[in-house]
Amino acid sequence: MSTVYVLVVVDVEGAQTSGDLGAHVYMMDTRKYLGSGFEGTKELMTTLVGGDRVIWTVTPVDPGTNVTLVSLSGQAVRSSIIAPVADPLSPASLMSKFQPPGSAGSGTTYQYDMTLSLEGTQMSFDPFLVVA
Repeated sequence: MSTVYVLVVVDVEGAQTSGDLGAHVYMMDTRKYLGSGFEGTKELMTTLVGGDRVIWTVTPVDPGTNVTLVSLSGQAVRSSIIAPVADPLSPASLMSKFQPPGSAGSGTTYQYDMTLSLEGTQMSFDPFLVVA
């Protein structure tokens, strides 16, 4: 089991101006070598092994703007695949153990919703977790 970092970079001004968060989100993780895909987009597919610890962090492109990670929800949370909590080492980040069911085969995907606060306005999008 490893720690996998997911970085979410947001063009806050672009998202606020257009009203489309997904068009202004750039995601990447530390698992590209294991098969993560669609890095640099809102549809990151983070490849994980059962028991991995995932840490999500959000940052703005422009350091003069503010974006915070409000919550993770959706299929992966409802199915108890992840149970996000504040990271004690970085309270602005969320962390969770990845716990797919034993019957989940390689390539099984779980979608989750990420809600962000951009200068006080909440917006969401929905990336994926994938069983390695």
